[in-house]
Amino acid sequence: MKTILIPVDFSEPSNNAVNYAVGLSNYQNLNQIILFTNFYVTLFEQIYPSADFIQTNEDDIIKQKNLLQEKLENLKSQILKKLNPGITVKVALPETSLLRGILEIIELENPDVVFLGSNNYDGEISSIGNSMVEIAKVSPVPVFIVPPKATYEPVKNALVACDFRTLNHVSLLHRLHNIKHWPHPKLTLLNVDPANKHLLPEHPELEIKGMLSEILKDYEYELHYSTDKDILNGVLAFADQHNQQIIIALPGVHSFLYTLTHNSITEGLSTDANKPVLILK
Repeated sequence: MKTILIPVDFSEPSNNAVNYAVGLSNYQNLNQIILFTNFYVTLFEQIYPSADFIQTNEDDIIKQKNLLQEKLENLKSQILKKLNPGITVKVALPETSLLRGILEIIELENPDVVFLGSNNYDGEISSIGNSMVEIAKVSPVPVFIVPPKATYEPVKNALVACDFRTLNHVSLLHRLHNIKHWPHPKLTLLNVDPANKHLLPEHPELEIKGMLSEILKDYEYELHYSTDKDILNGVLAFADQHNQQIIIALPGVHSFLYTLTHNSITEGLSTDANKPVLILK
């Protein structure tokens, strides 16, 4: 991991994601942080007045953009004081929608991961947090979700939420090796299996263990099973009980990421999860 992209809206959840990224950058000696915010004024806003009968004109648009640019530069100055020498900070302010802007920056800068601050709805609400699922779905690079109360600490234990219904899903663990300069914590693989299918004779348990030993030969790891029918509760409870520092979600239809797109799970991650979540792509 050399470059981190952070969409910001200057809210508390967004600022917390920035602080977490600063801690990670210093510990892992990363190269660059890119701060991104978009400035998008629709044609509708320019033509029709608001509810207060205020119509946006060209001067207003320029002032709003300059104000955002100033906020970005101030945030850049603040975090440069906290970063180790040699780590650079770049700012980006495209005039486009949030999702399109993120995709354009990813294509241009090729970051290794996107950091997002999530909401907990007890304090200030982040527009970035509200768009968390949409960003995670369209991003071609891994997404790291930082809950509001999370503070950076070196990652020694990581929980990988899995559903080993097929051997193909086991092979997705190769994605861990695609994140350059990512720390190699001890991995706890949690196979969510409420039907206890891993106990059936036809379950490919030996093949799974053989593939794991090959794929994860550079990692220390162990395999656990959960029979909790509520995936969110099962994963979060296991993470708390076993002192896991982050949760890693694999891609695919039978994965924690797939369930993440459902509102109940999204709300749960935003309000209940006190662990950062890394979503592989």
